[in-house]
Order: sequence, then C-alpha cells, then structure tokens
Amino acid sequence: MRMFFNSVSEIMIKLYISALQTILPMIKFSPGIHALTTLLLFICLFISCKKEPKEKELILKIRIAEEPDCLHPVISQSSLATQIEVLIMPPLFEYHPDKLELSPMLVQNMGPAQSINDSIIAYSYELHPQAVWDDGSPVQGSDVAFTIKAALNPLLKNGTWRGFFKNIVDFKMDSADPKKFSILVRKNYMLGQEMSGNYCLYPAHVYDPAQMMDKFTIPDLTTKDSASYNPAEWDLLNRFAAEYQSAEFCKNKIQGCGAYRLKNWESGTRIVLEKKANWWGDSLASAYPLLAAYPKEIQYVVIPDEAAAVVALKNQSIDLLTGLSHKQYDELKNNSADQFEFANPSLSQYYYLEINHRNPILKDKSVRQALAKLLDLDKFIQTQFNGLASRIVGPVNPSKSYYNHSLKPVGFSPQEAVKLLAEAGWKDSNGNGTLDKLIEGRQTELALNLFISGKEIGKNIGILLQEEATKIGVKIELVSKESAMMMKDMNAHQFELATMAARQSPSLWDPYQAWHSSNTKAGGFNKSGFATALSDSLILAIRNATSETERDAAYLKFQELLYNEQAQIFLFAPLERLVYNKRISLQATSRRPGYSENLIKLR
Repeated sequence: MRMFFNSVSEIMIKLYISALQTILPMIKFSPGIHALTTLLLFICLFISCKKEPKEKELILKIRIAEEPDCLHPVISQSSLATQIEVLIMPPLFEYHPDKLELSPMLVQNMGPAQSINDSIIAYSYELHPQAVWDDGSPVQGSDVAFTIKAALNPLLKNGTWRGFFKNIVDFKMDSADPKKFSILVRKNYMLGQEMSGNYCLYPAHVYDPAQMMDKFTIPDLTTKDSASYNPAEWDLLNRFAAEYQSAEFCKNKIQGCGAYRLKNWESGTRIVLEKKANWWGDSLASAYPLLAAYPKEIQYVVIPDEAAAVVALKNQSIDLLTGLSHKQYDELKNNSADQFEFANPSLSQYYYLEINHRNPILKDKSVRQALAKLLDLDKFIQTQFNGLASRIVGPVNPSKSYYNHSLKPVGFSPQEAVKLLAEAGWKDSNGNGTLDKLIEGRQTELALNLFISGKEIGKNIGILLQEEATKIGVKIELVSKESAMMMKDMNAHQFELATMAARQSPSLWDPYQAWHSSNTKAGGFNKSGFATALSDSLILAIRNATSETERDAAYLKFQELLYNEQAQIFLFAPLERLVYNKRISLQATSRRPGYSENLIKLR
C-alpha cells in the first residue's frame, strides 16, 4: 500500500513539472521571479501531498487511582496487581472477555478431564513449543509443577493460596516431552478445571534457582502437617519462603512468559510495561486470540484525584479511565461525546463494609444489624451512581444464577436501629450523647473507627454512615488510609470497620478463601474473623457438591446465614463507568477491569 502511494506521488509530481514546463514559458517573468514561482509551486505541491503522520504503534496510558502493593501473584492482595500480573505471567488459560469461557493461552488445547478413580480426575495439557520465558529459556511442565509447589509451601504468609491449591492431588510429567503434563484434581471440587491452570505461572529457574522445592512432592505438601517434616526439610521450606516472599520479587525481579515485561515502576507515579521484542505469541495470536498484544507499551498512570484524572483524559495525557463518579461521567458524556467513547459493563463487583468480629462491640449481632439500617442506600445509588447500581444481600453478584433473590435488601430505618440497640442493652448512661454498655466488666461506649481509602465512593459511604450514626448516639470516626497500609492493618486484624470492594471472576464462586475458619489467621483472606461450624459445613458442601442442584441449595443457605448474621454489611453492585479516547478501539467486557489492555488497538 505504501509503495502504491509513493508511485502515485511520483506520477503527480511528474505531471506537475510537465505542466509547469508548458505554462511558465508562456508567462513573462524575470529569471529570478521564474525560479521563485517554480519553487513556491513545488512547496505547495509538497504540502498538499503530505498528510499528518499516522500513529503506527500504540502507547496506551491508563489511569489508576493508586498503585498496587506488589506484582507477585501469591503475595499481592490487590485486584489491580492481578490485572497487571496476568500480562507478565499469564496462566495456561483464561476467561475470554467476550464469551466468558475458559480459552487456551499457553497450552494448545483444553480437552475434557479424564476420570482416574471415584475421587480423582486428570487434566492433560501440552505447552506451545514456542513458549519461552523472558530470558529465552523454554516454558516447561516443571515450571507448572514449581508454581503449584510454591503455593503449597506451608510457610507462605498467604495461607489462602495453599487452601486453594490443596485441591490438586498430584502432578505427572510426560517422560518423553517436557512440554506435556497432567494435573490430578479432586473430582468433586467445583473449580477443578480452573485449578488445573487458571493462575499465573512462575519460571522455576528464576524464583527457585537453588531448586529447593524440587525436594518436595505435591502429595507431601498437600497432606503433611508441620510435625511431619524433619528439621532439615522444615528449614528448607522456611528458606524458600523467605526468598520467595522477599521485596525483590515484588518490584524488581519480576519475570514471566507473557507479552509484556516490567520496564519501569516509579513509585507513586506510574508503572510501565513494554511489549517484548519478537514476542513468541504473535505467531499464534490468530489461533489463540488471548495471546494478542497490540500496544507497544502500557503505562499505568497514578492519579488519585478524579478531577485531575479527567483533565489528564481531556489533554490526552491518559487514554482510559474507569470508576468515575456519575457527575463526572455524565458531564463528559453530555459535553465531550465527540472526543470520547463510553461503556457500562457489569463487573461482578460489589461494595461492602468489612466488620472485625473479634472486636467486643462488633461481636454483638444487634450492633451489626443496627449499623446496616443506618445507610440509605437507595438514595445513595441515585445520588452517587445515577441509578447505575443495584442493592445486594450477600457476597454473590445478582447476575449469578445462585443469587438468593428471596432475601430482601436491608431497609433504611434509624428507628429500628435505635430499637435493636436498646433491646441489646445500649443506652446513654452518662448523658454524653454516646450510647454505652457494660462489656466484660467495663463500661464501653459505642464508638468505632471506620477505615476509608482515598477513593470517593468509600469516603462518601463513610460520611453517610457517620452522619446517621451520630443522630442515634453511635460515634463513627473516619480514618483515611492509603490502600496498602489499610490492607496491612486489616491483615494484622488491627481494624474495626472498613469500606471495601470485591470482584468475582466468571467462574463459580468459591467462598472458602474469604469465609472459612482456616483463613481467619493473620494474613488470611477471612479478615472479618466470622466463622461457625455451620458456615464451614456449608462452604464444604458448596465446594464438593455432586450436582448443580445440590450446590445451589448450599449457596442459598450460606447467603441466608451471612444475611441473618450481617457478617458483613453488603451494600450494592455498580456498573462500571468507562471512558476512553476515540483514537483507541476496545471491547468492553464484564471480566474485570472492564477491558483487556493487550487487546486494545489504535482505531
């Protein structure tokens, strides 16, 4: 195409010169004027033929409100980290953004599981021959085995991952081909297919150069307790965990086999990924579309302030932003529709108030129920989201088939809140305006701290609760914290209430990580500490159900239990508000974060 336009330009120039040679002698100019006229005509011709240079390679700039804690899948606890990690360290397969079905990435196909016996099934895979790590070494089955073993190390701080990976029974390498392997999974585990490869892969030679985890088998790591290891083995596990969880692997020594590598991380400013030269997936992208990588560079620009983010979008310092307040979103949509595109995908995201049940005040179910009645969420959804959100009753998105529609959202009723607290013995005994009660022999005021991050929605939820609580004698102090520090305190159980948001994947929801009693220890994902024999049994029933009917029944009962206990205060599920520059083309998706960076193109 480029050669065609060059040829046309040459022909036009020749014709123009021919015309000049014919016309100019007929006009009586002095030699100097003749030369000047010819030069001017050539300049005009050059300008008329020249077009603005077309942008050839996309440098995509995405606004993020805050940076992630770490880029280490087992260590990080930020959804933003997950979003970036998958571009560097892709899984064997991922949910397609359009179909929301698992689609192969690093493997050639995804055949059905094979039954080994009544309790075990096997998933067999073959890695692409072209797949290599950052340093050019081949991706092999041993790297998959290492990833699983590393997650099963009992001394990792993130015990939730271990609980997830314990559903893997064993790993079998093909003795004739290091690219072929099988993963054996518990037959009745609800996420058996996902467990066989829907997680980021680690290069063993980078993250375990001393091959410490080679000394252990997967069956040992899934079945042994700490007393079953000899001192030398325990020391080896401890040494590996210390190195694997070091800060170096969080920001500096991050490597994978994905299309992108970490180019730069300017703390508090931006994270930059660059596409690898000679990316091996380019040759396979037509058959495996999730391997496509269109942007040459992806920059995640940290802009905490929303107004500043909108200015950056308008002056093209960024190309894309999400999570706008409805006022900013509507203003842009009404006044800048010629400059931007807009989308409202559902992200299976929901907002909630996390509650620390270890706190003596919050152990009281009446207090939790009363707090839930102090939030006028229907009004909040209209004022903050312009109606682009729906109330929820539990940690399941309303779009899921197993959402408990028989439960009704908690209504706004300060009068009922006052009644609940009075019946539970809360009263203002000293006349200072704050309710109090004798707890464990000590007069305790109903005063609580509420952690809020820098995000506007969290702040506004906190202000709403604080204002209504003050009216009935409940003192709520808002404590603003940067997200990483908030997570650190919550992991250490040093909190009372916190505004939070959670997202669920397109897969079936496994409540084990967030709600099982085994994950209530410091660093576990069950930060509330809520766990009962009944909740644990329902979680196991969900995980191990033999039919969809059986699983759905357990889902409904589990949601009802959380609702009755107000184990968390469940708020609403919003639609995303996504705005992007018209120079780029993207397909909005309900898979978080609402777009796939690697699939974004120049228009």
